Amino acid sequence: MATLERIRQRSGLLIGIIGVAMLAFILTDLLGSGNSMFRADANVVGKVNGRTIESREFAMRMDEREQIIRQQNPQQAQFITRKQLADGVWNEIVREELMGEQYDDLGFMVSSRELYERLKANPSIQGAPAFKDQVTGQFSEGMFQQYITNLRDNKDIDAQAAEAYQQWVDFEKGQKELALQTKYNTAVEKGIYVPKPIAKSVYQSRSISANIKLAALEYASITDEEVEVTDADFKKYYNENKEDFKAEKSADILYVNFPIEASASDRKELQDELNGYISATDSAENFAFSKEDSLFASSRSDSRVLPDYYREAKLPTGLDTTIMEQPIGFVTKPYEANGYYTITKITDKRNLPDSVEARHILISFQGLQGGNETRNQPQAKALVDSLLEVVKGDTSKFSAIAKELSDDPGSGAKGGNLGWFGDKQMVASFSNFCFRNETGEIAMVPSQFGYHIIEILDQKGSTEAVKLLSINREIVPSEQTIDDIYSAASSFAASVTGAEDFTANAEEKGYTPRPATGLMPFDESIPGLGNNREIIRWANGINSDETEVGDIQLFNNGNSSYVVVLLTDAMEQGYRSLDAVKEDIRPMVINAKKGEMLMKKFEGASGNIDAIASAVGTTAASQAVNFGAPSLGRFGNEPKVIGAIFGMNEGETSEPIKGNRGVFVVELTSKTPAAELPDYSQEQKQQQQATRGRVQGQVFLSLKENAKLDDRRAKFY
Repeated sequence: MATLERIRQRSGLLIGIIGVAMLAFILTDLLGSGNSMFRADANVVGKVNGRTIESREFAMRMDEREQIIRQQNPQQAQFITRKQLADGVWNEIVREELMGEQYDDLGFMVSSRELYERLKANPSIQGAPAFKDQVTGQFSEGMFQQYITNLRDNKDIDAQAAEAYQQWVDFEKGQKELALQTKYNTAVEKGIYVPKPIAKSVYQSRSISANIKLAALEYASITDEEVEVTDADFKKYYNENKEDFKAEKSADILYVNFPIEASASDRKELQDELNGYISATDSAENFAFSKEDSLFASSRSDSRVLPDYYREAKLPTGLDTTIMEQPIGFVTKPYEANGYYTITKITDKRNLPDSVEARHILISFQGLQGGNETRNQPQAKALVDSLLEVVKGDTSKFSAIAKELSDDPGSGAKGGNLGWFGDKQMVASFSNFCFRNETGEIAMVPSQFGYHIIEILDQKGSTEAVKLLSINREIVPSEQTIDDIYSAASSFAASVTGAEDFTANAEEKGYTPRPATGLMPFDESIPGLGNNREIIRWANGINSDETEVGDIQLFNNGNSSYVVVLLTDAMEQGYRSLDAVKEDIRPMVINAKKGEMLMKKFEGASGNIDAIASAVGTTAASQAVNFGAPSLGRFGNEPKVIGAIFGMNEGETSEPIKGNRGVFVVELTSKTPAAELPDYSQEQKQQQQATRGRVQGQVFLSLKENAKLDDRRAKFY
């Protein structure tokens, strides 16, 4: 009881201690997590001229952009990365903000009527079958208006209508933005004017020419071993060219890649398995004796089983022409092709035509590539069934129906006739029907474009083909092999203590260390490794302040390999240090020293150009030069020398000039001014057009260079 009483007496102090402890815990968590209440910008992806872009907004726009790509180009959507999506959305937001400010400041706008007229005149709208009059075949404004009304009225009824409405809204938005851009660019273009005197001056400067004699001593005449460069030389060159070394934040790494590949044991195991399907005494386990070929193969194959006919000229990879001589039922030995071990069985032989003439009626529907949006799939199926019955009953009606109803406008105009075509020129289902049936056959064949009513009109030629069925086993590493590769990578990472022994240890163990330099925070790809944001984020210390030069880390490179990475350099935004660029600038520093040595050779040489050349051990050469082309004949690009030439008077000899390839002394023999034009109007027009032609690309870049951009995407993606 006494103890309880003492606790009651000190309850205020105890509560205070608990409160302080809890506050310390909360603050530690908040301040250490990167989501502190004192860091309101923790979820900020970036800022554009003061406009903050939150991560939630950015992620939503990325999802919207991905959805649009999936709808417009499903094949592209399979390969697009999150980084590419983020790039697209960021550039879109930057353009919206910067150009939006310009439109507002200058009063540019697009009225509702103007937008409507622009939409109506769009080629994709004018050419859409849904907006064409069924009688005249011409664009119908009434059908166009009805379509927009239906979209608006039905957007809240079902998901498909809502999606279609959103697509239309996005289309309108894009057209409005395009109209604003056009107005803005046109206004800027109209403000660009090249006066005739300037046009004349540019023309004359571009066209003036000269004849010269020059004496040249090339840097290559002195070997690098003859040149001694000091730290002072490096420092001098660095200071004189410091702007060339301005760089963004980046990192350099050295890495060793451990590919996750099947071992010799893994490969033998797969080959033994496939050989078992050939040599099995139990007919139920022998591919050659199997009665249910497709079922046997599909239950044992790692890829989809697709039996097909092949001519000798187009056999699958890995098979040679001798298979054409084998009987039906023959099974090949295991062979390697396209990352698989494969055994292939001949299941049939027949002669196939070399080419086919056919005609078709395409009945498409909503949701397909280029589909007819006026009908759904059940409606299309009902229509094609009725048309098939008609043309089978009377083939003379085929041409008229194709012209009126086929959704293939190219062949439809010809009564559906596709002319002659070879095997594999059409989609698989279409081609299979045409080449595996007889002339005169009519049937409905589905494809990714809709339903085809096909009539085989004629067939030419005949070539033997074999029907092949394969069992494919993917060549992949076993779990034991993956464990062994991980152990080797881990052992190497543990054996390296720093930059000094990374390369030595790698070479000792037979590994090949590779460098990757200039990895910027939002880069996606590493040479030799492909896409790997995880390594790039680690190397640049993103979301981690602990990564330091000399750190070593083991990464899983997308399950294709394990990678041991050493951080060799980390550069903050600004100027790269002299030490960081020293080896890069060594050739230039050496040439600078050679230039000084060659300049000294010219000291004391006097007289005309021939005498000067003789004094330094070379021969003067004559040549013509043009101010509009900074090339000095065989010496290549020498703008400094060309500039000096056209600043000289006839008969004058220059001082020695250090150029890109050597040291030059020039004597100006003659200078020929540009021929006067009777009128500079055309020159003025050309220069003006050329300048205006750069507006669309350069104006936005100029605005972007002068904008206040704070790009933090690398923290999130």
